[in-house]
Amino acid sequence: MAKIKAFKAVRFNPEKTDIAKVMMPPYDIIKDSEKYYKQDAHNIIRIDKGLNMEGDTELNNKYTRAAAYVKTWLEEKILKQDEKEAVYIYMQEYNLPDGSKKEMLGFLSLVKVEEFEKKIVLPHEKTHSAAKVDRLELMRTCKGNTSPILSLYFDAEKNTDKILREVTVSHPPVIDTVGEGSCRYRMWAMTDPAIISKISGLFTDKQLFIADGHHRYETAINYRNEMRQTLSLRGEDNPCDYIMMCLISMEHSGISILPTHRVFKEFQYTEVLSSALAKKFFEITRLDSPSALRAKMTARSEKKRFGILHGKDCLLLELKAEAYREALKTMTEHVPEYYMLDVSILHKLIFEDVMGLDYAQLVKTVDYTQDIDEAIKAVVNDTAKIAFLLQATTIEEVKNISLKGDVMPQKSTYFLPKLATGFLIYLMEGN
Repeated sequence: MAKIKAFKAVRFNPEKTDIAKVMMPPYDIIKDSEKYYKQDAHNIIRIDKGLNMEGDTELNNKYTRAAAYVKTWLEEKILKQDEKEAVYIYMQEYNLPDGSKKEMLGFLSLVKVEEFEKKIVLPHEKTHSAAKVDRLELMRTCKGNTSPILSLYFDAEKNTDKILREVTVSHPPVIDTVGEGSCRYRMWAMTDPAIISKISGLFTDKQLFIADGHHRYETAINYRNEMRQTLSLRGEDNPCDYIMMCLISMEHSGISILPTHRVFKEFQYTEVLSSALAKKFFEITRLDSPSALRAKMTARSEKKRFGILHGKDCLLLELKAEAYREALKTMTEHVPEYYMLDVSILHKLIFEDVMGLDYAQLVKTVDYTQDIDEAIKAVVNDTAKIAFLLQATTIEEVKNISLKGDVMPQKSTYFLPKLATGFLIYLMEGN
């Protein structure tokens, strides 16, 4: 069902730039933009996440500057467009919070933009309108997309995985560099039409599940519709009908999903041990130390587990699944699988039902971290009142929610690795 195709990517010219200095993390996780501005005069941040400047106008702003950089850098050969269409195989090392390294394998190509209702490309999380406005304006001025969407597909038999790995051992990479955290990045430009056709054929019956990049995908839909109306485009094989994606297999790519713990500097705490409702739905154990709670929360368990660290209280809550499933019969706003998500249980059952708190208000004061030690340290060092520790959402849960046509609460998933921005740019003109 998914239509993928090769393209002529725009890439930084290795004769004029050091790719390690011009790439950056995804725009939406960067906190210090100045760092990348200072790193290199040609860092991709000037295009993908430009700074607002004093005196900006409708005709002179970060978006128009981004388009000007693309034009100038192409003229100066800082950026060059590949002569042949390719599918780009991508391998990235990445760091886990405990300091260990993993490696992810995927490939970048164009993917035909489809409405979610067609169930070819599926979302799993809610999005914010502000981010979509930003990405749409950038797409309008640059006429392309400058950072890839990360999407998942199923490949249990390793059909695609085998092809990708064969290329990595039989061909030299066009990029081989080391970035932040001493992580290695490699990319291969695979131009063989027979191999490209074989990979494309493997996706004619596949669905894609967006992991990171919901805003950019919805923006691509809006931009395509805008271009069809503005330019009176007909048919469905124009450059604006496609978006650049990094596609990775759910089973064999090496991707990770981390839990996102909730930390509050201020919190109106309700003692859960004295709550009849808490006892109805949870087995509650008081542990003797934060380290004991950490050990429980990081150990493999078939049960839904939640940790609460408040002052000297270290509580482990284990869901009584049978009692909770009975209660689900009265919850009809979402599909049943939604209410079984760890984040949903925390927000609805623990915060709202057991503690009597309004999550819409709570979310205004919450801090998020994927590092369990950081969450624990905040409470132990008295820089936060309370921490709620979660287990990670599973790939299967992402799939099930997407297939059911529902979306997860925000901050339900945190995928690693975060793809580097700056290796490839998709410009519609020339493709």
